[in-house]
Amino acid sequence: MKKLGMVVVGLGFVGGQAHVPSVNKIKNAELVAVCDMNDTLATKYSEKYGCKKYLGVKEALKDPAIDAAIIAVPTPFHYAVAMDFIKAGKHVLLEMPLGVDMPQTNKIIAAAKKAKVTLMPSLNFRFAPIYQRIKDMIYKDKILGKGPVAIHYREYISANLLAAQWPPNSWAWDKKKSGGPLFTLSVWSIDLFRWLLGAEIVQLHSVAENHKLAKYGGTHGYMGYAIAEFSNGTIVSAQYSGGVSQDQTIVTMELVGENTNMINAIDTHTIKVMADDPKETVYKVDVSGPRVWGHYQEVEHFVDSILKGKQPQITPEDGRIATEAGVKIAKMYRQL
Repeated sequence: MKKLGMVVVGLGFVGGQAHVPSVNKIKNAELVAVCDMNDTLATKYSEKYGCKKYLGVKEALKDPAIDAAIIAVPTPFHYAVAMDFIKAGKHVLLEMPLGVDMPQTNKIIAAAKKAKVTLMPSLNFRFAPIYQRIKDMIYKDKILGKGPVAIHYREYISANLLAAQWPPNSWAWDKKKSGGPLFTLSVWSIDLFRWLLGAEIVQLHSVAENHKLAKYGGTHGYMGYAIAEFSNGTIVSAQYSGGVSQDQTIVTMELVGENTNMINAIDTHTIKVMADDPKETVYKVDVSGPRVWGHYQEVEHFVDSILKGKQPQITPEDGRIATEAGVKIAKMYRQL
């Protein structure tokens, strides 16, 4: 089978540490090139993985060996970069949110349809082993009886980690440029709920704020709360924070069943099941590297779908719905 020639555009944390090593290990993919405006980063990954380097999209588009692009540039540049590759007839795996607003998002989707290329939103939580195991617990093992009546989700990111990734003048804190950090970060969990429940959002309400953190040179922290009702009746509450102290980064999800049982996912490694027996049952999820949050698996699925001429499981419409929900959350976002 022919290998899919790929370029990773944007070599920040996700592009450089998740997507590049994933493409490099997938048997039906060839890492033709990496692309970043930062020559130091481009050189680093080019030399490490033995591929070409490009410092701009126009250079990469001239390479006939490139069939598809993984776009992991900052959110404000998603639209321009994605449109360049789509119009050139290249398949695209695009990081989320798709655009900074719905007009951009809809134009990207329409362009991909017109060009007859595959556009797959990067909604990697669906491929994360811990969440796939939880879905099996819900629908195969019936641990929650007929299913969850409520989900309580918490995503806390330590302020020191965000300060290192997004300094005070970063695009991420500029609501006009990016929609703000909650818009940028909430889309994955919103899609996760849709996928786990097999249901659509009926109503969504949120409150959120952004405040400056003097201890990190004036960079920002944020707190956000969202409540959603889904079409199957499940109620979801989500808490997001980028303003907690050092080493307090954690992602947890608690699912409450109609039979009173509970499932609790802790980060990417632990699942606890609480039933009538006072002693909880603990399951460990042993994964590492780009597989932890599902990046390797989603890239592999993207590659296989294109080579087999199939529509990926994650559609542009999934990306549109998640982006639209992020926009609604961002509308309630206030700067302190």
